[in-house]
Amino acid sequence: MPRRPWAWPVAVTLVALVASTALYTISTPRYALYWLGTAVERHDADAALAFFDVDAIADHATAVLAADYLSRQPAPASAAEANGRELVVTLARRRARPLVAARIRSEIERSITRSGGDRPGLIRLPVGALALVTGVTVSRDAAGSWISYQDPTQGLVRFRMARDAGGPWKITEFDPDWVRRRAREEGIRLH
Repeated sequence: MPRRPWAWPVAVTLVALVASTALYTISTPRYALYWLGTAVERHDADAALAFFDVDAIADHATAVLAADYLSRQPAPASAAEANGRELVVTLARRRARPLVAARIRSEIERSITRSGGDRPGLIRLPVGALALVTGVTVSRDAAGSWISYQDPTQGLVRFRMARDAGGPWKITEFDPDWVRRRAREEGIRLH
């Protein structure tokens, strides 16, 4: 039987290539979206909530609502008036944030546990590996990745996913236009 000195290095290289591809795949936002979609299909709200950083989403959403409030106000005439406006907005954000976080949490649980094929709710993901490859756009930046896809009823849905060092990918922010649209639909406004 002839010896093939190249067989072992080729086999080791092939195993290393497969292992590195698998490690890369499980560290992408698409993989997290796949498991989030699986939790949605199983109507498992607890598993799905693990993919949402509700506090970060609430912070970003209240910041958008507060910025909209400021944009509707007349420009401050003095530095003291500007400081007073900022103080009012800070207090409003501080009071609204827990309410927004509770609403987000309940909206996620409601939209995931509700049975039926067409579930209107906070977020409806394309489910399945093929749908995540063909229907979802992922664009990376320094703070994470923006995920976007076209929902048949909500239109364009964009959100940011980020991960802590070594932690799982989580949804941390929704697109400000989407937050404004949802706030208008729900009648949420800072007065």
